[in-house]
Amino acid sequence: MATSVKNEQIIAKEIFSPVLSEENEKRFDRLKARLQNLLPMNYIEAIKREIAEVSTDEEAYDIDAMKYVASLSVLIDLSQQGWIFEIQDNDLFLRMEADNVDDKRMLRYRLSAERNAQFKTASVAAFVRKMEAAKTYNGKTVSIENLIGNTDALMERIRNGHQVCEPYVQLVTNDRDEYTGYKLTDIWRYFRYTWSIPYKTMPGRNLYYLVRDRLQAEHPVIGIFALGNSVLNLTVRDDDIGWTVEAIKTEMSRKMEVSYCTQNLSETDGKKVKVKVTKPSETKVDFEKRTEQYADIIYPLLLKNIAEAIGDIYVKDLGYHRQTKYPRQEQIDRLLAISAEYSQKSLNNKNNETAPDWESEAKTNLFIRKRSAELAKLLATRMVFNEAIGESNREKLIYLLSNDAGRKAINTALVANRKCKIGSNMMDIIVCGAIPPYNELLGGKLVSMLACSPTVIRDYTLRYSNQISEIASRMKGKRVIRDSRLVYLGTTSLYAIGSSQYNRIKMPLSSGCVLEYRKMGVTEGFGTLFFSRETTSLFSRIMELQDGGKRINHVFGEGTSPRFRMISRGLSTIGIRADAFLRHYSPRIVYSIDLAKNTKEFLMGIDEDVDYGFDLYDEEEVLNRTQEICDYWYSRWLEKRLTTVDIIERLSAFNVSDLLVGNI
Repeated sequence: MATSVKNEQIIAKEIFSPVLSEENEKRFDRLKARLQNLLPMNYIEAIKREIAEVSTDEEAYDIDAMKYVASLSVLIDLSQQGWIFEIQDNDLFLRMEADNVDDKRMLRYRLSAERNAQFKTASVAAFVRKMEAAKTYNGKTVSIENLIGNTDALMERIRNGHQVCEPYVQLVTNDRDEYTGYKLTDIWRYFRYTWSIPYKTMPGRNLYYLVRDRLQAEHPVIGIFALGNSVLNLTVRDDDIGWTVEAIKTEMSRKMEVSYCTQNLSETDGKKVKVKVTKPSETKVDFEKRTEQYADIIYPLLLKNIAEAIGDIYVKDLGYHRQTKYPRQEQIDRLLAISAEYSQKSLNNKNNETAPDWESEAKTNLFIRKRSAELAKLLATRMVFNEAIGESNREKLIYLLSNDAGRKAINTALVANRKCKIGSNMMDIIVCGAIPPYNELLGGKLVSMLACSPTVIRDYTLRYSNQISEIASRMKGKRVIRDSRLVYLGTTSLYAIGSSQYNRIKMPLSSGCVLEYRKMGVTEGFGTLFFSRETTSLFSRIMELQDGGKRINHVFGEGTSPRFRMISRGLSTIGIRADAFLRHYSPRIVYSIDLAKNTKEFLMGIDEDVDYGFDLYDEEEVLNRTQEICDYWYSRWLEKRLTTVDIIERLSAFNVSDLLVGNI
């Protein structure tokens, strides 16, 4: 349990007391006693020696020893994350201080250990050497350096008043680059290694891009970006779209306006105070009319969401008839019993990913569990809606909002729609930034804008238009292909103070849309970025031995974020509170970008068609609209940059060797 913290600099303080066997508890006590006699800078080395000593004793290296080693491995990871060790009466406390959270330099340091560790992997080291070594291509000598911008060429163009660069966006495929012969995937991967954040591949849908400069010989890389699956639960985003109970409650509340006035305090010789005044900004009649119109749209949508979600479940083996409009509690209880039974059988799950028979896949232990649990939840939701009191949609919605069961039912109906949209029509920008020396030319702004371009929307839609939804197909027992028109992008800043490359991006497009990075709010959230591969591997082995098989197999349908579930379960297994140490204490700004004129209406299910303001399948129009973004960046950002800083001095200071990964 966290101790009470009075020091404003200490934002969290937790005891670190893993549950160990008696023998290993004594070992841990002896280790803590040794640490008390060491300088803090020597703690990690002492812990590593303890790990080595325990791990090399093969005869005694059982599951209890593994748990002890895993506990020590977690300690090392937490130290790298910024937690400070404090030993009091042989109890080990970890504390997080505000300075470790807000400081950019400290955050980079916290990320550096795992990032640098990846370069010690033989395959990564060999890849870096290959990319940096000179080779002959089309009769000339090239290396990755040819894809780094030439500052002399840039400075010459600036001095002569010529166009500085000519950017274009390139989708990364397995093709080879026509100018250097490297695979496009290898070029992207190499420059991704220059980031301060460790490089980890992401499961699910992904698109990778290079932004290049056509004006230099080998078309060097201005920047890179990538899209990945959207985060499933993000309150500030979901509130804005309308996907939360709170969002519906807000819409069903009377609009108020807030003003302030000053008042004299009695018996204070004229002292004044500022008083907040809240009053309705709409009449009662307008309020009732607006909420009635809103309820007449939303309430039928919620019912539709439930019906469609039930229709997407294979039910032949669950004893449920699709025409059942009024489910009974005994049906729900029986489905929950089936789910509990098959939960115990869901070990070592595998998916047939080559030529799956979707009906057979639906009948696996894993998906019997998932289908029965989901159907039980949806039928319980339908029961609540069936019992809603009121004559009109407005009255029924108000009734449901007034009690816990009703709010839970509304949330389930919203999630039923959200699950379909979030995996198909939304993506997150998971990598985005300029490659030096183009960072000095505000290349980060350009890359951020091109990540939202019509070219990207077109590429995503075409790539995934016939993509089979693996989980949905296994839930339904037949092939399911979701609508894959991209309408929304989200991202977060790396630092609490935000990101200069996203700030003030607001561009009116000739299509009628506005390309804008909107700040949605701040999230601290939870994450696993700082936990090492060694820790994850230990957790996996321990849980496999305990469970008699693997419950987390990185297969479709087991659950979101296998890594997060692995580490969360692993921490619990060694008796450490996951909620305490998975919280990363790094506040981040959440941004959203609407890609269509009716993004929110489409995501809510109100509109079935998407209005981009351009023809997604007209290649010339897509290219012209994308070029419009490049031109806007050049005039709005680059030209002003050339006059507001000493750009020649900054470019002159750039040294290619400082960027090369092999020099880290």
